Amino acid sequence: MVVPATVRQVVAAIDAAPETIEAMQQSDWYHSLEETLGVDLSAVVADGIHSLTTLSSFLAISGGVLRVGFGVIGAVSSFVMVVVLTLYFVSSLQSIKSALASLVPRYRRETFTRLLDEITGSVGGVVAGGVTLSLINALVVLVLQLAVGSTVPAVLAIVAFFITLVPMIGSLVFLIVGTVATVFVSPIAAVVFAIAYLVYIQVEPYVVTPRIMGRAASVPGVLVIIGAMVGATLMGLLGALVAIPITASILIIIRQVWVPRQNQRTQNPGE
Repeated sequence: MVVPATVRQVVAAIDAAPETIEAMQQSDWYHSLEETLGVDLSAVVADGIHSLTTLSSFLAISGGVLRVGFGVIGAVSSFVMVVVLTLYFVSSLQSIKSALASLVPRYRRETFTRLLDEITGSVGGVVAGGVTLSLINALVVLVLQLAVGSTVPAVLAIVAFFITLVPMIGSLVFLIVGTVATVFVSPIAAVVFAIAYLVYIQVEPYVVTPRIMGRAASVPGVLVIIGAMVGATLMGLLGALVAIPITASILIIIRQVWVPRQNQRTQNPGE
C-alpha cells in the first residue's frame, strides 16, 4: 500500500518541480519578499547553486575527493557491518544466552537465565516502542501535510519516519525539513505546519513517549523521561539511545534480585 503511492508521489513531484518553482516565483508573497529584501532571489539562488556545483567549491567544502571517497566507503562498510552483526545476533541470540548462562554456577543459572530473558525482552520492547513512536510521528505528518494541501504527503511521512527514529533530535530536524518542504505549497501552509508539528513534538516526549516506552519496556513514564535526559546529557545521542534499555535492565535487577534479597532479611544483623 505504501510503496506504490510513494513512487507515484515522487515521480509526480519530480515532474511538477519546474512548474512548482515557477509558480512560487510568480506568487505575490515571493515578489513582496524580493521587494522587501531588494534583491533578485531567483538570481541569488541560481548563483548559489552554480557556485556549489562547481568543482573547486565542491572540493573546498568536502575537503577533497579522497576524503569524500573514504567517507562514502566508510559509511557503506559501517552500514553493512551493522546489518550483518544485527542479523547474526538476532539469529544466535538463544545460543549466546545459553553460553552466558553456562559461565554462571549451576545453582544460579535459573535465576540468571530468567533475568537475561527479561532484559533482552525489555531491550526488544524499547526497539519496538521506538518504531511505534516514529510510526505515530509519520501519521501525524501525513495528516498535517494532507491538511495543508501538500502534493507529496506520503513521501514526507516516510522521511519523518526514518528521521524520527533518532531520539531527542529527530523531531526537531524534521520540523525544519518539513517546514522548508511545505514552503513550496505556500508560506501560510508552512507556518500552519510548523506550529501544528511544534505543538505535537512538545506533547510527544511528555505524553506519548512515556506511555509507549513505559508499556514496551515496563518502565514508569517519569523514569523514561529522566533516563533519556540523563543519557543525552552524559553521552549525547548514544546516551539517549541506550538510556531506556539500561534503565529497564536496572529496574529488572532491582525487582528480581535486590528487593527479594532485602525481603529475606527479617532480623537486624546487629542484634
